[in-house]
Amino acid sequence: MNYSFMSHPWIILFDIDGTMLTVDRGFNRAMLRELLDEHGIHYPQLEQDSFSGRTDHDIFTSFFVNHGYDKALYQTFKSAYLRELEQRLNYNLVYRHSYVDEAINFFSSRDFVRGLLTGNFPKAAEIKLKAGRIDNDFSIGAFDENDKDRNNLPFIAIEQVREQMGIDPDPSRFVIIGDTPRDIQCAKHAGMKCVSVTTGKYSREDLAMYNPELILDDLSEPEVWFSQLI
Repeated sequence: MNYSFMSHPWIILFDIDGTMLTVDRGFNRAMLRELLDEHGIHYPQLEQDSFSGRTDHDIFTSFFVNHGYDKALYQTFKSAYLRELEQRLNYNLVYRHSYVDEAINFFSSRDFVRGLLTGNFPKAAEIKLKAGRIDNDFSIGAFDENDKDRNNLPFIAIEQVREQMGIDPDPSRFVIIGDTPRDIQCAKHAGMKCVSVTTGKYSREDLAMYNPELILDDLSEPEVWFSQLI
């Protein structure tokens, strides 16, 4: 099927956690607790916190509520986290969600530009995709490196498309694929479309409250569900 370019190709932005893969929750929390204790960071709420849809920047900043949000300590902790994640995370600790490869392959045609829009630090995203054996050939990467507000990530993607393609991007030709209400909210904030999947912790009913364009149980048959967006 040939999808008209109109002003420019469709920009497809994948979330990572809960959408393409899920890292073992026990592994992640245990490693974070170990690192917090090693660095003398007092944050007893870790085990009760919800991380879904939040950026790493936001999550990590919250750890320092009892430490005056010390920036130097934040950077030290972040570096330790990325180092340990790279050393410890492996395929056995990652669950790849079904039909990820099918969706990635479909959006690899010339009608699309494929990217990431994720709350992960760039290095954490790279580590997770490598551990999950997921193709990391994405042209666009909107990460939270300098901004903990997920609603600002779509504008990073827009700027990257503007710079790479030399065009004025049309937000309505961007599609964010994610598993949380925050993915839907950030898409709407930027005038983009959102495809929600129930592969994370949110049900169809939970996601429907935020009115995404589509809600899917998995990413199978992308040629079918994508045609419903255009």
